[in-house]
Amino acid sequence: MKTRLAAVAAAAATAGAAAGYLIAPSPGDASARPAAAHSAAARSAPGRPLHVALNMPAEDQARAARLGYDLFDVAPDEGAVAALPAGGRALLWVGNSTCGDFEIADTDDFAATVKRFAGNGRVYGWYLSDEPNPDECPGIVEKIRRRADIVHRYAPGQKAFASLTDWPMRPLRPSAAHLDLIGLDPYPCRAGRSGCDLDVIDTMVGQAARAGFPRRMIVPVVQTFGQSCNDGERTWRLPGAAELRSILDRWDRLVPSPAFDISYSWGRQDEWACPALADADGSGGRPDLQSVMKRHNQRRTPQAPPPTASTPAKPCPTRDVP
Repeated sequence: MKTRLAAVAAAAATAGAAAGYLIAPSPGDASARPAAAHSAAARSAPGRPLHVALNMPAEDQARAARLGYDLFDVAPDEGAVAALPAGGRALLWVGNSTCGDFEIADTDDFAATVKRFAGNGRVYGWYLSDEPNPDECPGIVEKIRRRADIVHRYAPGQKAFASLTDWPMRPLRPSAAHLDLIGLDPYPCRAGRSGCDLDVIDTMVGQAARAGFPRRMIVPVVQTFGQSCNDGERTWRLPGAAELRSILDRWDRLVPSPAFDISYSWGRQDEWACPALADADGSGGRPDLQSVMKRHNQRRTPQAPPPTASTPAKPCPTRDVP
């Protein structure tokens, strides 16, 4: 995926990004001890997923919170975390996109950043990579594993997360990449087609299962974007309200109790996403996808089971280009 906000780059620069690898801390390092317990207010209700919409400017967070979004991808910045809406938690973007550089390139600097947030009860986890491609990115699995191990060592309880697409997943299997959660991003609604191919969701879930990922690790990435007004490719179209409900229903069948789910994308991306969820409020001839997501986000209980498989979807970066 792509990096997003100028604040992210600023935070990475502050952390002193320069290529390198972590020298493992000694077992007696005090900062490697478990963080203080999170406050009850920062925890989600048991069995109730969190909800995040990517590419969201800070000024839209309160609006999104009213739609039931309660997880926000932000830079590793104390002020950004503290300013989240009441009850909101942070998924800290520190990752890379495909074969690109990590936001905090040096793992010593990354470890220092994790230590800073280890006791912060509003931090849910760390977004370590977006659509990594093991076939084309030498060493990417090792780089993700090093960062996941740092999270587990210094911030036990916080999650190590990466979003995967229909590139090879097996090299990133749990025993190799040490991730806690993975996003899957099949997009069913293609330009020039009257319906949405929901079977691409089954296909990618099946691909993840064959790579060794249990369902409890899967984070659904829901299509809430089109490509009719962006500057890049025009492969996908914005779903209609009924189509979005069908997408959510299919995910509910396949992954009924995810830790969280992702709406891609809240904001427009010049190359990849336009229109997006921020546009889809029922005005200007666009469907009211915000109301669909509000009902989904605010329901109290998850839905129920089954699986299957069919044909892969092409990846689309879900983060903004700086």
